[in-house]
Amino acid sequence: MFPSTTFYPALKWRFSKQLFAGLLFLFAFTNAIVQEPVLKGKVTDEKGDPVAFASISIKGTRIAVQTNVSGEFSLPAKQLPFTLVCSAIGYERSERLVEKLASIDSPRIVIVLRAAESKLDEVVVVGYAPARKMEYTASESSAYSKSAAVRVRGTSAATSPGSSFKLSGTATREDKAIHTRKKSVVMAKETGKSSDGYKRSKLLTAGEVNDFKKWKMWEDYNESDFKTHATKWDLYATQRYSVQLQNHNHKALVGVKVHLVNAASGDTLWTSVSDNTGKAELWKGLSSKYESNELVVAVDQQSNHFPAIPFAQGINKITLTRACSVSNRVEIAFVVDATGSMQDEIEYLKEELGDILTKVAAKDPSINFHTGSVFYRDKGDAYVTNLQPMTAGINNTLGFIKRQYADGGGDYPEALKEALTDATQKLTWSKDARARIIFLLMDAPPHDEAKTELGKIIRHAAAQGIRIVPVACSGTDKATEFIMRSMALATNGTYLFLTDHSGIGNPHIKPTTDEFKVELLNDLLQRTIEQMSYAGDCLAKSKTSEPLSLFTNTEKVSIYPNPSRGPIVLETNKPLKEIF
Repeated sequence: MFPSTTFYPALKWRFSKQLFAGLLFLFAFTNAIVQEPVLKGKVTDEKGDPVAFASISIKGTRIAVQTNVSGEFSLPAKQLPFTLVCSAIGYERSERLVEKLASIDSPRIVIVLRAAESKLDEVVVVGYAPARKMEYTASESSAYSKSAAVRVRGTSAATSPGSSFKLSGTATREDKAIHTRKKSVVMAKETGKSSDGYKRSKLLTAGEVNDFKKWKMWEDYNESDFKTHATKWDLYATQRYSVQLQNHNHKALVGVKVHLVNAASGDTLWTSVSDNTGKAELWKGLSSKYESNELVVAVDQQSNHFPAIPFAQGINKITLTRACSVSNRVEIAFVVDATGSMQDEIEYLKEELGDILTKVAAKDPSINFHTGSVFYRDKGDAYVTNLQPMTAGINNTLGFIKRQYADGGGDYPEALKEALTDATQKLTWSKDARARIIFLLMDAPPHDEAKTELGKIIRHAAAQGIRIVPVACSGTDKATEFIMRSMALATNGTYLFLTDHSGIGNPHIKPTTDEFKVELLNDLLQRTIEQMSYAGDCLAKSKTSEPLSLFTNTEKVSIYPNPSRGPIVLETNKPLKEIF
């Protein structure tokens, strides 16, 4: 038997050492489980300059990220080895086998991208000059500047960060024409007619809020000013995935169906069609907030899927091996609330719409316009919907619009659900049109029981590539404004609204936004049609001068050098409101 004075202290010390070693091993093991291996790296060009917003993905997986402005990235590396794929606009695609993670001596890998051999084929500019500044528009024109305030966006190396842009030129004013319009507006305020005694076009004033251009502001409003309306109508146009389609010649791919898909379940969350610029907007659930992140972008007639990048992290730029093809067919429908509350404005709207259609059709005879219309009231009225089918040209639609008048209604909500159902399902929309547009002129929301159906109608319109452009008339409240702006976003449209500056009709609500410009509704609708129907020529040669849009002759921009892989200079003969 060992003496207690020597045995127990030794045993106690030996046990403490073993316990400490065991705890140390357990801590190290637990820490190894918690810390997932991460691959860090940087993407540069051949000169060593960082390549921002390059796409980095692990081949054969859905793991993908974009580099930040410093060209840096990090992504999970669960299993080695794997192939890293790196691509960026203006550079050659690069693949790199990664067999081990970076060491302490070399903490990150560096990927060097070579500039693509092919130069930018052509710079095409679509824009418009600022609205002419009238006296009665001054209160909402604080954003107007005599100097050109231009935002330039591009998907080519020529318009990458760091490019320089030069804008020059001065605007000319048509004082005599403006004076005549102002005189007509004053007469309209007093008598409801223009100075020559007849209702005429180019009197109604309007503005635009394009929430795609003020995206952060729209997100904030959904959590504040519009939160109650979003909850009531179950509309959440906030979970955005933006896609840009082009081929290897940098030509936009128009009219291609694109889907946002849950890769785990195979469910399609949203379907859209690329517009006249090759852009498609996808949404991760419109009628409810969708939580899953296992998402991919699928393109019709394309076997492989692409990692889905939310808009907060960048644009989903997808290059496909397809020929550029642009139809000359443009389809436009006017859906108009014809209840009694619209009486003050509907007669003027009839003149405006007729004038707009006539001018747009005359400006470019090469476009094959097809038009239709749906006028609607409410249940219990003489009719719920009155439809003019989609037909070639504008004459049938013009005749139909001129025969309409305002009547009926009574309660505030109207048969908007029925009108949009007819417009999206009973009007014949073609699959190969360059543009499909619904101008929705209204002042009241749908009935509450239409909430569920409204989301389905919006989804159906987006899947057909129909862009809804609401025009808010007098009497519109904030709930209706929210619904209209949500519809515009979900279908890649924009939000327009009439203003009080014309003196025609009842008071008009001001939009929830920071600032807006007031112009003639006639000009605004024409420009909207131009922007949504303009498409670059698939066979176009490089040029040094381009008209600003398909229909303008007076505003031009010179671009040089063109083609170019570096900075370019843009010179304009007039100040510009925006350039895309």
